[in-house]
Amino acid sequence: MSELLAFWAAGMAVARDLLGKKNHVISVIGDGAMTAGQAYEAMNNSGFLDSNLIIVLNDNRQVSLPTATVDGPANPVGALSQTLSKLQATQVSGSRAAKGQAHEVAAKVDEYARGMISGSGSTLFEELGLYYIGPVDGHSVNDLVTIFEKVKSMPAPGPVLIHVVTEKGKGYPPAEAATDKMHGVDLLGCCGFGMKDRAKTNLEAATLSYTQYFAESLIREAEEDTKIVAIHAAMGGGTGLNYFQKRFPERCFDVGIAEQHAVTFAAGIATEGLKPFCAIYSSFLQRGYDQLAHDVDLQKLPVRFAVDRAGLVGADGPTHCGAFDIAYMACLPNMVVMAAAFKLGCTWLRPQQL
Repeated sequence: MSELLAFWAAGMAVARDLLGKKNHVISVIGDGAMTAGQAYEAMNNSGFLDSNLIIVLNDNRQVSLPTATVDGPANPVGALSQTLSKLQATQVSGSRAAKGQAHEVAAKVDEYARGMISGSGSTLFEELGLYYIGPVDGHSVNDLVTIFEKVKSMPAPGPVLIHVVTEKGKGYPPAEAATDKMHGVDLLGCCGFGMKDRAKTNLEAATLSYTQYFAESLIREAEEDTKIVAIHAAMGGGTGLNYFQKRFPERCFDVGIAEQHAVTFAAGIATEGLKPFCAIYSSFLQRGYDQLAHDVDLQKLPVRFAVDRAGLVGADGPTHCGAFDIAYMACLPNMVVMAAAFKLGCTWLRPQQL
């Protein structure tokens, strides 16, 4: 997750200062990282330390991945998506005074409206101690170069956040159209070789996957048991819960790219007597391990986790390989770990969990 880059950058900036070096530290994070708490922890700490640091927020209007539904991609979830959209739309002439050397930035930077969205006349980023510049057209190379040169030339700006607005896949129509897909680089796809054939093959394969069997069996159980609810972290298509959402829209919850929240959210639902099924990728569930141990297992709450992408996953790469789930789940004293040996086993596991 790109919010980790803000942490790394904060540490690198402090290390640079302690070592007496003069290099710039630049962190590029996506707006999707803004749904997780770590990004704010890093910005809060950076604002306090006041080390020279440049954070580029690449905002392609996908604060949370557009959730794949049966009817196509849905809009990103969460209030933050609306907030950044308002920030982009706000146009204010001039620039308010800033502390330190930041007010000396060239007029070209001042052309960009500083989004005033709070009652105090400052952005959330400024309240955290960062000097905010934006929104900036991320596809205007000349403007970007001018702004970066001016910011880098400032003698002691402290932490600076440059809000860059971009369009996902701009210039490549298939990527522009697939808001909920094509987040990686596919050499053959970029060259236009067999895209339609591969897409058809992938779609057909998905209908026979463990994920599909899980979704269908959960829907069948939910037809009989109104206490069953489903939770995912912006991965409705990847976990099969897009089908559940289609059938039970009021009982399916997308919490955004926030696995920690998903786990404790499920715990809260279980506390009230409902039966939450929380579907999260194996490697992504690692992010919520503290919540898994403390908020679910220690409390002995009946939360059912459907751990998807267990094992090798191929094109998604090592960050998505679920190599540790059995180890980190089975060591919890109250956790029961079950794995389907064959696809039809997914249909058997659901009643056993209930």
